[in-house]
Amino acid sequence: MPFYQVDTANKKLQLIKPSNFTNSQWLEREHLQPLFRDNPKSIDPNLFIVSEEFTNWENSSRRIDLLALDEEANLVVIELKRVEDGGHMELQALRYAAMISTMDLEDVIHAHEQFLLKLGLDSTNARSDINKFLGLEAEEEGLISNTPRIILIAPSFSQEITTTVLWLNEAGIDIRCMEVNLYNINDSEFLNIEQIIPLPSAEDYQIKIREKTNQAVREASNKQRREKSIKTLIDNNILTDGRRVQLIRSPKSELDFKDIEEKAKYATFEKTSQKFKWDFDEQIYSLSSLCRTICQLYNAPIGAGAFPGPDFWAVEGDDKPLSERAKESLLNK
Repeated sequence: MPFYQVDTANKKLQLIKPSNFTNSQWLEREHLQPLFRDNPKSIDPNLFIVSEEFTNWENSSRRIDLLALDEEANLVVIELKRVEDGGHMELQALRYAAMISTMDLEDVIHAHEQFLLKLGLDSTNARSDINKFLGLEAEEEGLISNTPRIILIAPSFSQEITTTVLWLNEAGIDIRCMEVNLYNINDSEFLNIEQIIPLPSAEDYQIKIREKTNQAVREASNKQRREKSIKTLIDNNILTDGRRVQLIRSPKSELDFKDIEEKAKYATFEKTSQKFKWDFDEQIYSLSSLCRTICQLYNAPIGAGAFPGPDFWAVEGDDKPLSERAKESLLNK
């Protein structure tokens, strides 16, 4: 959108042209990225920054500029370019969205913990901060959507990008283009940030189209939010009386899985109590309290909030966590 300086005396408008980021020696990672990281409301008022330069893939040097979460539990891929036309950033962002589409709540919390530690900040409250943002109760099991959103930010976009983005929006993918321009006025620098796709006037319509397209996924997600994983597993005969379960990953990133004794990695399900008898001390626990007990045993920081126990345990011999098996059961009904 054109930006003008008003000359009231002469009744004239003086067009102020944006400055070139490159000529002004602005860099993506050193200047633009930290500004948006620390001021996410400038992009969207309902964003929680999970990580920066996020990468969690073997044999891959690809990194997401900013990884965020919105209040509807959608992951948000934010890609930045300081160059005109944006290059091929929409294709890059689509790859990233596909790669993070399998992340669960525990993965998101772990990513945020690592992000805070990298910044030299306290990561103790990472879990409780995310639960609070999502409006989750301490014992509630949250579900992250498997359809991430995408936000592209650049000074301008080529016709190839805008055509692709419009088509993806019509197909039900939430992908947005936001123009960011730098202005130098009276020795001060200003950023103008404006969403150009979808146009604000058309956004409500686009949201309704996406809602219809993703109805089946949303219904399955809402159903799992209401039903606890353990109940679902019992109803589908995945957890039966006497069924053995095993710990498949550490409940805390600070606790090395290899340091946990083998005896502490196994428990037996008791249908009467709907809890588990731990091999280590033969006491009865829920999976969440068992994760907490293991952390206490090995002096790992616990932090606030409850552990989503089914994310860490699987039926003995299975490589998928109980929470994933519960999700599959719901989707197959």
